[in-house]
Amino acid sequence: MNRTSWLALVAAAVAITGCASRTGIVDVPLNAAPINAEHIARATLSPVDNQTSIWLTVGGIPHDMAVPDRLDIAIYAGSCQQQPGAQPAYTTHQANSVDYPSMAPRTRHWAQAPVALSELTKGDYSLLVRTSPADGSRPLFCGPISAG
Repeated sequence: MNRTSWLALVAAAVAITGCASRTGIVDVPLNAAPINAEHIARATLSPVDNQTSIWLTVGGIPHDMAVPDRLDIAIYAGSCQQQPGAQPAYTTHQANSVDYPSMAPRTRHWAQAPVALSELTKGDYSLLVRTSPADGSRPLFCGPISAG
């Protein structure tokens, strides 16, 4: 391999590595609440100006929910091990399912929080996913928001 080919290969590898970086995106693994123990979920948070976009992938919810495509996502101060306060630190805009209609075993939801992602990763916050008020606002998943 000549020197020009070698340099082109190194430049291509560097470019691909740079494109693959996920700067500014925070992955939040969520732990299931006891009523939802057999299911899994994960949230991906990304900055959108001074707000935070939340993409939630849910691997299952209780089968007795009246409105299975509607979940409430809120951000609470403190950890998931603490009892969440009566009021969240930040509420989100709608978390309706973006899968229309789907028979898939998982669903995706989108919501937006009125706070910068950089603010969330500096503090001690948790993401809490609940059933809708029609289903009793029962906790389903919770996970800590951190930059690491």
